[in-house]
Amino acid sequence: MILKPDTKMLIAIPSKNRAGNTTTNKILPNIGTFYVPESEIHQYQSYIKNVVGVPNDVRGITATRNWILKNTEERYVVFLDDDVKYAGYTKMAKYKALKIVIKDEAFWFNEFYKFFDMCEELKYKIWGLKTESATRSVCPYKPFNFKAYVTASCMGIVNDGEYMFDENYKVKEDYDICLRHIRDKGGILAVRYLHWENEHWTTDGGCKDYRTVKMEKDAIKLLARSYPGMVRRATSNANKFTIQLNL
Repeated sequence: MILKPDTKMLIAIPSKNRAGNTTTNKILPNIGTFYVPESEIHQYQSYIKNVVGVPNDVRGITATRNWILKNTEERYVVFLDDDVKYAGYTKMAKYKALKIVIKDEAFWFNEFYKFFDMCEELKYKIWGLKTESATRSVCPYKPFNFKAYVTASCMGIVNDGEYMFDENYKVKEDYDICLRHIRDKGGILAVRYLHWENEHWTTDGGCKDYRTVKMEKDAIKLLARSYPGMVRRATSNANKFTIQLNL
């Protein structure tokens, strides 16, 4: 399938309370658009080229993602977190794996388009990367997995209204939409040959400002009720929660 030249794609980077401390703009300074609270827009404009204000009454990352989907005409929307640490691939050296960073915007733009192209062929609506630090999570010899967790730290959605984020989830909203897609479509496009690592828990601002242990536990309980048999267990380490899935 060849994408039509007029097929538009939005690369959306939600951010809050991190003006001057974001890192994703160093990789995608020209084609990524930051979505920030209206009250913070002038702070971000001192550091970022493309900034859009989100109404201040839109609270939390889940509602912000839905506001972006509802307020753009682009058919393809890529969500990126604002705190990317490494973006590229893993080179398997003799004794260890090396993280190779790619800052070529054209490369990422074309890769994202390719994943949407594959989704259209597969009748899927979502693709995504696994965004963790472990190099073993990158599988160059198995580049795609069709039943795996993908994260909204780097996730593409065909924005035709079928898939929105469930606002009952203040956190773990990407787990929900991922499991919902697998349940509905029989799979999901999980890209496994690229390395995309975010800071997640260490950068002040963003979700860290309001994320609580209770909020995490409530979201995990809701996932287990909503997707019986698909959520194996959840573990925590220093208030960082990891969910193991049965897919």
